[in-house]
Amino acid sequence: MANIFDVPTAWRDQLMPASFNDARFHCEVNSRESGRRIVEHEFPKKELPYAEDMGRSAREFTVRGYCIVYPYDSEIVLFRRDYRLARNLLIAALEKEGPGVLQLPTQPPQMVVCSRYRLTEEERMGGFCMFDMTFLEYGIDPQRWAPSIDTAGALAEASKAMRGQAMRVLTAESLAAAGVEA
Repeated sequence: MANIFDVPTAWRDQLMPASFNDARFHCEVNSRESGRRIVEHEFPKKELPYAEDMGRSAREFTVRGYCIVYPYDSEIVLFRRDYRLARNLLIAALEKEGPGVLQLPTQPPQMVVCSRYRLTEEERMGGFCMFDMTFLEYGIDPQRWAPSIDTAGALAEASKAMRGQAMRVLTAESLAAAGVEA
């Protein structure tokens, strides 16, 4: 009798191990939240509002991961008899300042910052710890971003070319209006 794992699935073949800044963990649940930033304008004595789209909202990732005792030691820290090694590496990665790479099993890697996490360990479930983590999309700092020299140069060249074309058209039109051939 066949089971669900016998059915070929492309998504299962492409699963990636979960990690944040190379600190691996088992991923139980992950979710991604985003949308559009909408400002709704309502005007006096008007029946219809106006919704203004202000761009995409920053992505937020909520992840439930865990580290657990493994029956034997392997070269990968996540698969060891002492789960605390993987736990401590993940805590250090989560508390490190600055952005990091979040790799979830079914999504492409994302540059994020960890805004908060919760570590839960229960005595009755020894050898196991649960992490509830929240990550925010890192994005680009607008105060530090500057267009590259190539981009600025290309923009200046395109501007000069457009100005030259406009001048030729205007000159041709003014000469035609004056009855002079160009």
